[in-house]
Amino acid sequence: FADEPCSGAQVTLENALTHSYNTAFAKLGVDLGESDVRRQADSFGVNGESLAVPLRVSASSLGEIPDDASLAQSAIGQRDVALTPLQAAMIASAVANNGVLMAPHLVSELQATDLTVLDRTKPEELGTAVPPEVAGQLQQMMRSVVARGTGTAAQIPGVDVAGKTGTAENAPNKPPHAWFIGFAKAGDRQVAVAVVIENGGNSGSETTGGRAAAPVARDVMRAVLRTGGG
Repeated sequence: FADEPCSGAQVTLENALTHSYNTAFAKLGVDLGESDVRRQADSFGVNGESLAVPLRVSASSLGEIPDDASLAQSAIGQRDVALTPLQAAMIASAVANNGVLMAPHLVSELQATDLTVLDRTKPEELGTAVPPEVAGQLQQMMRSVVARGTGTAAQIPGVDVAGKTGTAENAPNKPPHAWFIGFAKAGDRQVAVAVVIENGGNSGSETTGGRAAAPVARDVMRAVLRTGGG
């Protein structure tokens, strides 16, 4: 994790993530190259393959990347990048889970009419998205986003919340989508979420995900942590 230039200055990765400096990550994407960017996206499950929970979920993909300019745009989630809310939640979960990506499922267990358990979904690892030490660094960066960056609206008093805001331009003359992904833990309760508000942003703002989507994520996480739901 080295400093990268942003707007003519030097900025750490933590500060770049905290304040959503797109230029830093656009440059990093170009420096890494398309093959490494695709390899890392694939490790998080962004590989053009659909999921089943068991209902079918559309695939997430980076799309076509014909040149460096396209790579820079793709590295910050623009251009042809297509991500489902489920996939985004899986990314947040993998970071929180020390880098291990888990298979998603909609139903935890099936019960008979007398409430005896007929079948229970077992946790399934899909792979390691990043090493534990890298996941730990990302966790700290995402905590910084909520503590002092673009995601302060996701703060929950007394709870350690981590997250990342996003603003996704999607069509000419339409407001961008507002995004927030995050995770939190309180005692033995933990939750990872992804919120997208379609056309709910402001194209003149770099932090619209923080204003529109982060408060929704905060309320969802707070409800789960209070009730113990998953």
